[in-house]
Amino acid sequence: MTWEVAVAGTMHRDDITTPHGRMMSFGGSAVYFALAASRYAPVHLNGITGEDAATAYRQLFAGVPVDLSGMVVGKGPTFVWHAVHDFTAWVTSSESAEIGCDDEWTATLSAGSRRAEVLFLASLDPEKQRRALDQSSARLIGADSMTIFMARSPVAVRDVARHSDVLFLNGAELGALTGEPDWRRAAASLLGQGRLRAVVVTRGPDGAACVTGAGIVEEPAYPPARVIDPTGAGDALAGGFLGACARAERDDDAVFTDALKAGLRCAADAIASFGVDALRAGTSADGAASPGDV
Repeated sequence: MTWEVAVAGTMHRDDITTPHGRMMSFGGSAVYFALAASRYAPVHLNGITGEDAATAYRQLFAGVPVDLSGMVVGKGPTFVWHAVHDFTAWVTSSESAEIGCDDEWTATLSAGSRRAEVLFLASLDPEKQRRALDQSSARLIGADSMTIFMARSPVAVRDVARHSDVLFLNGAELGALTGEPDWRRAAASLLGQGRLRAVVVTRGPDGAACVTGAGIVEEPAYPPARVIDPTGAGDALAGGFLGACARAERDDDAVFTDALKAGLRCAADAIASFGVDALRAGTSADGAASPGDV
């Protein structure tokens, strides 16, 4: 049996505009992560959504090995993220949010999540990440964050990082967290702080890198037919990475190289359509089933 995976994160409605058009879809960090990780291992999802989206999420995960016992249905509406993606700089040129019911969630994990061998703390307020972490008995813990949290609560973000094994950040986030503009030096400077032993640096069109005490492994992006919507790519990469570790039942540096490749394949699927449609389909860019590619 493979290890089980738990995720604590967001369940949002995404109003996304790219050069290919505009679409409202169901997303969120926990959703992208869970769909990617479930290709390799059973997943327990924890997050909050409103009544306006709860049925749609149950339908989205129907037939997928994702346990929704940790999905809380809030009193308010589902959080809505409005974003316009710039395909030249590969950043959002504008974004805004309707907070909805997110503040109602106390980051309480389901019973299955507490027992899971792998835990991913998706991008959340670091205090909620820490509350989720404190309930877990996971042997492999991954975490993500955002520059907004680093500016608001830098001490809390660093605390979560120190209590994680693998940190997933992009170059801008690494710079904000460490003050070091070079992503290689920034990632290396974090290793050995607490239990942190690997930093996965997401690099957009340039792929990703895994930085450990043994060195740096860089992998190119797994090319989709074309980029439609980059939303959720980082969460899908983390899902593929940690899901592959769970499937192999290993958390050593040697398995991280294969896990990075699995993550990049999931990220390629995430950006191949608006929302999660291509990712849920479970088909990689070249038409091969992604789960067998580890």
